[in-house]
Amino acid sequence: MVRVFIGRENELGLLRRRLIEVGRGRAATVLVGGEPGVGKSRLLGRFAGTARETGAYVLSGMCEEHFGDPMPYGPLLEVLETFGREHGAHRAAELGGPAYPRLRSFFELDGDSMNAPHQVFLAVRRMLDDIGSHAPVVLILEDLHWADPSTLDLVRHLAQARPEDRRLLLVGSYRAPRRRDPLWQLFAGTTFLRRTERFELASFSLAEMRQLLAARHPGRVDARLVERCLRWSDGIPFYAEQLLATGTLAGRDEDVELPPDLRSVMLARLGDLSGAALGVLRLAAAAGRAMSRRLLREVSRLSPEELGDALQECFDQQMLVTGPDEEVYRFRHALLREAVYRETNRDIRVNLHIALAEALAGDPGLSLTEGSAVAELASHWYQAGSAPQALTYAVQAGQAAARTLAFSSAWVQYDRALRLWERVDRPEERAGLTRSRLLAEAAEAARWSGDLDRACAAIRQAIGAHAPDGDPGRLGELHERLATYLWEAGRRAESGEEFGRAATLLADGPPSAVKARVLAGIALAHLQAGHYLRGRDTADAALAMATGIGADAELGRALNVSGLALGMLGDPDGEARLRRAIEIARSVNHIEDLFRAYGNLGLILEHAGRLRESAEVTTAGLDEARRLDLAGSRQGTVLAGNSSAALVLLGEWDEAEKIITEVTLDRPPAESLYPRLTLAEIKVARGAYPQARELLTSIENVEHGRDPRFLGPLHAVRAELALGQGDPDRAAAEVGLGVAAVRAGENTLELLRLCAVGLRGAADRAATDPRGAAAAGDELARLAHGAQHAEPSGETAVLVELCKAERQRIRGADTAPLWRQVARSWAALDRPYPAAYAHWRQAEAADAHGDRDAAREPARFAYRAATALGAEPLRTRVRALAARIGLDLAEHAVPRPRPYGLTRAEFEVLGLLYEGRDAARIAQARGNSVRTVETHLSRIYAKLGVHANVEAVALARQENLFGPVPGR
Repeated sequence: MVRVFIGRENELGLLRRRLIEVGRGRAATVLVGGEPGVGKSRLLGRFAGTARETGAYVLSGMCEEHFGDPMPYGPLLEVLETFGREHGAHRAAELGGPAYPRLRSFFELDGDSMNAPHQVFLAVRRMLDDIGSHAPVVLILEDLHWADPSTLDLVRHLAQARPEDRRLLLVGSYRAPRRRDPLWQLFAGTTFLRRTERFELASFSLAEMRQLLAARHPGRVDARLVERCLRWSDGIPFYAEQLLATGTLAGRDEDVELPPDLRSVMLARLGDLSGAALGVLRLAAAAGRAMSRRLLREVSRLSPEELGDALQECFDQQMLVTGPDEEVYRFRHALLREAVYRETNRDIRVNLHIALAEALAGDPGLSLTEGSAVAELASHWYQAGSAPQALTYAVQAGQAAARTLAFSSAWVQYDRALRLWERVDRPEERAGLTRSRLLAEAAEAARWSGDLDRACAAIRQAIGAHAPDGDPGRLGELHERLATYLWEAGRRAESGEEFGRAATLLADGPPSAVKARVLAGIALAHLQAGHYLRGRDTADAALAMATGIGADAELGRALNVSGLALGMLGDPDGEARLRRAIEIARSVNHIEDLFRAYGNLGLILEHAGRLRESAEVTTAGLDEARRLDLAGSRQGTVLAGNSSAALVLLGEWDEAEKIITEVTLDRPPAESLYPRLTLAEIKVARGAYPQARELLTSIENVEHGRDPRFLGPLHAVRAELALGQGDPDRAAAEVGLGVAAVRAGENTLELLRLCAVGLRGAADRAATDPRGAAAAGDELARLAHGAQHAEPSGETAVLVELCKAERQRIRGADTAPLWRQVARSWAALDRPYPAAYAHWRQAEAADAHGDRDAAREPARFAYRAATALGAEPLRTRVRALAARIGLDLAEHAVPRPRPYGLTRAEFEVLGLLYEGRDAARIAQARGNSVRTVETHLSRIYAKLGVHANVEAVALARQENLFGPVPGR
């Protein structure tokens, strides 16, 4: 089993800080609480290792669970024995002083007898003080909930003793004590509380659970498996590891079989329960993970006094807990509920489910929450084996869940209904819909749950179940849905075929909503192939049809695609149409079109060079997807990809990488092409070539389609990787492939980007192959000149400047002023990385012309930006130049981790502000626009809780974030 240390950095940091304080001569006591299996021992083990690395002496002992009279001072004996084994008897006696052998003798049968507890306490203190005279001491006592009274008295004594001039850190771990436990009495002491520090280890979050699974299975992590593991383990690492090691979570929830070890742990807790308490637990287990208090009272048939006593017993044993409003009882752990349920006789379970279902049918108000009665009824009739009732309520529960966007729950109910279908007479009457319609609804639930393969399979079955003489319009709608799901799954060729089938089926019918959707889908396919004019015309036809029939949702869809087409053609009306599409999608509650409109608006803003607005729009869309718990859907993945792409261009690589890894990399490559490519771009720029190559390989055999927005960057990143690895021939070949893929389309921007990369590669090899480099450069320059508009603007204009500068470099005729202008142009567009590259070239050109003084400042700019970005290859090149011209690039050390949740970019800006620079000078130093710096500053102020730069600098000085203020 993989043993990894995940999270707990704050807790580990606290223990390290207390050890530093102890090293300065002030004792401390820290108690670490938490559920069994939550990771207390792993945390203390990691801390013990780091403490030893600092030179501290670590003594440890463990309290043992006992079933009779415990041995007094049991963990103290273990402390003495392990200390002796670690250091040898002679050295242990030297370190521990006279008290060490006396304590050893105390545990011998014929040894020294200490007649009172205070003699033991005094001996232990003297031994720890003697060891502490050599180095700080860490005394770890685990599982204090099992400690004997004498050990607890010793802990009290050590914790409450005067802390001054004592180099002891006492660390204890414990489980939450019950009210009558001796540990509870220890915690109740006011002096003890005042002299100790306590914290509880929390269960793992979803992100931490993802890390656990990623450590066990490097590569793609199944998001659904992560969620199931979190739900079943309650975030307890030990439980999660057991479930994963045995493959327990591979099937459906109702198929879960507890691993033997976990089953034994859970069932062992039931042995001391009374019959009434066990009966209450069985009823609660049949109800589910939670049940309402009213339902429990209704079905238990116990008197109020009997029920109260049984419930109190379950609470005292920490098996049931109460919700915040105290109207719901829950099992403390899902696995405990499963163990109780599986150990209950099948006949008893059936009777309990029937009783629960009948009670809910008689009074739906007995359900957990308003509106949850149908879901509870569906579950109870299903578990009772009553197929007709189970089918009826499963369909109703699925539809209710879908209306509230709980699509994972909806899929569970629909899947159950489909499995019941053949077991029920006249199922359509029971379900209230056809099997084809049920399959279509199930497909939509699967789609929004993030399982596109399952969605495609279900909608294909819906097509097959459609009556041969049924409505052709309905069949066309099913094919349109299949086309959409295939599109989202990255299967573009199949999607196009299905859109064609849908159009054929609908051709003879009148204008309709589904017909408008099909036209919009075909228009989007044209856009993805780079045919913006054709896509615009088809989208406008969809727009006219939706307007003509008054179909609001389809009007929004058509505006969505039409706006994208216009935006890619540079028409400002595209933005207006997309903003209107967002309003319509929100008004008709059409989440698919809402997310698409956010993504498309961000895309055209990026295309127009309005990167900050693009990042804000797509991040807002992604936040909306998260709020609706749909970030894992394909539309959420698209928003994450668009958002991260804009952030990469803005130089906020850490934030971009965080979004990609947290939201998209658990998707199959076909569904995460763009974010994988964006991450590969970051890795190349940072010099992480093996990771970049791995990412590019993962999408190598996936259907790419003809989208120039993908093919251009794909070949550009491959070319950049080849240049970084010193292979200019391969770089030139990749540029050639990219040019061939995009030049026939209408995306000038991607073509110019490829030309710039190709010219850079040609300039790099000009020294060894001047004729070949010149020929390649001339061809690319002609291509770039022919591609540009009559009056290029935005990024197009800067790329033209860059191409000219690289062509001059091929000839050895580039100048510092030429590169300075390129750098300024990139900075005006908020593009720090290409600006840093241009500053480096500016410095190189100045040095080549013998003006080393003129090379210094642009070299510093380039170095700062490359350092802030983590662009190691560029940073290395600037360092080489600095060494050549005698430039000192020493910078203030940047503390890690960054405080207050500041991003890398924000911390860099705060550091420059700390040095006394205003927004304009910070922008110049970072290669940003002043507007971007002001945006960073506003976010910094919000995170620091201040309102102005003076307060921010004062706080940074107070907390010594950057060392002394320069010049003071």
